[in-house]
Amino acid sequence: MKKWIVALIIGMVLIHIKPALAEETYDWESLNQISDSALQLAKQERFSESAQLLEYFAVKFEEIPIDREYISLDHFRTITSTHKNAKDIIQDEKISTDEKVRSLTKFRLVVDAMVSEHQPLWGSMESSIMETFSQMKSDVEEGDNQSFQHDWNQFLALYEVIYPSIQVDFDSQRVKKMDAHISVVEDRLFQEIPETSRVKQLAIMEEELKALFERVKEDEADPSLLWVIISTGSVILLSLSYSGWRKYRGEKEKQAKRENNNQ
Repeated sequence: MKKWIVALIIGMVLIHIKPALAEETYDWESLNQISDSALQLAKQERFSESAQLLEYFAVKFEEIPIDREYISLDHFRTITSTHKNAKDIIQDEKISTDEKVRSLTKFRLVVDAMVSEHQPLWGSMESSIMETFSQMKSDVEEGDNQSFQHDWNQFLALYEVIYPSIQVDFDSQRVKKMDAHISVVEDRLFQEIPETSRVKQLAIMEEELKALFERVKEDEADPSLLWVIISTGSVILLSLSYSGWRKYRGEKEKQAKRENNNQ
């Protein structure tokens, strides 16, 4: 029964795969749908079926050539690593459901980051991450080291989920900059420096985080607005075409009547 369900899901995904035209194409959207289905199955604790979809993803992903036109070597490695991690975790019975879903979420987000040109899904985690970071600053200001460590660990867990996506959407220098900020806070000496210095360091890191999220919001065009424009244009074109056809048909009918009257 489970095999039939997975086969049905794969079949539904294949329906959306775009046909090849003059040359072979590689449909990232179908891979995006496979990753989403794998995540949804994991959320339902249907781990065996989710693992089968991950296997199918690997087969389709290997068909994509590694070059600038389709995917860079760095991005290929990022997705491959995230996929392997998700596959290993979901098949491990000792690992909790939450951890399995977290791993699949990380995989889902990085695939979407490769596909989305506007506002990738990982940007939706901004609120959770920034709220946690704000709480960390409050912990430092209040001198509550225990709460700070708890909130810091929570922040790292959230940031880890979007980290592969950031690697895909930003250049390596930008990623290394955030890595450096994290290394500073993780260093045991961080707790020994004055409170004002710690708050200042966190404020700098906070601005860098905000800049990351703001960057993915800077779209060339609002997709919803673009859809309205395309839809409106299509309706206008269809209306003009229909009006022209009615006019043409009317002229033909008049001509036919004149010919009948002349006979």
